[in-house]
Amino acid sequence: MAYASFHQNPETPVRQREITDGGLSQGKALAKIYGYMGIGLLLTGVVAFFGAWLFSSQINKWLAAGLDNYSAVGTWFYILIGSWIVSLIAILVLSFVIPVRAARSGKSLWVPYILYCFFMGVLLTTVLLAGIPFWMIGEAFGLTCLAFGAMFAIGWFTKKDISILSYIAMLLLFGVLITALAGMITFLIRGATADQRFWFDVAIQGAMILVIMLITAVDTWRIKRIIANAGESENIYLYGAYVMYADFIALLLRILLLIARMQGRK
Repeated sequence: MAYASFHQNPETPVRQREITDGGLSQGKALAKIYGYMGIGLLLTGVVAFFGAWLFSSQINKWLAAGLDNYSAVGTWFYILIGSWIVSLIAILVLSFVIPVRAARSGKSLWVPYILYCFFMGVLLTTVLLAGIPFWMIGEAFGLTCLAFGAMFAIGWFTKKDISILSYIAMLLLFGVLITALAGMITFLIRGATADQRFWFDVAIQGAMILVIMLITAVDTWRIKRIIANAGESENIYLYGAYVMYADFIALLLRILLLIARMQGRK
């Protein structure tokens, strides 16, 4: 990971005391990271809502014009699918570019960070176009803020090495994947009732949420160490915002999926 590429300098002991003792440096770091993360989330939200509105309004416009315009509707679907594919590829590329640039380059991370948030917004148009109601998105966002805030606090304010949580998260993730695969094979061979499939899915989603929460705590702890060891700079704050942003989005989507699943059963 990128944090391993940051090297300690002679000022490290002073910076570490500032970070761990909750001095001015810690408050500045928190404000910067959360501020930049907020900018990314706002950009993603605006892009997702605008993209969903643009697509749905154009589709409704063509459909209202008559049946002869179904070819135009198909064109818009191809554009939408193409934008998702491009965005997915871009996000995968940027997820490698950002850590490398943060660790090895003096170039600013603003452009790749903004692009990452923009393309994530394009991908998230699927959530709105799927017909998920706004109240459900709001509920998922609120729960995500609570869960994320709790794990961020654990990772940021603890003075102990909590890297062991990353190994626990990986073992849990491996167990979830094996369980999910075994469950699907069992259901295909033996069949399952609707209740069995429902509770199995809820258990898998709950376990995935726990995995992401553990990773969030570890990522926070590692970011604090990066700031302590490498010093404070705009790129380090942006890198921290990028990591926290990615964890937040992953947690939000899992919680939203769980809420939608629970609501669908009702």
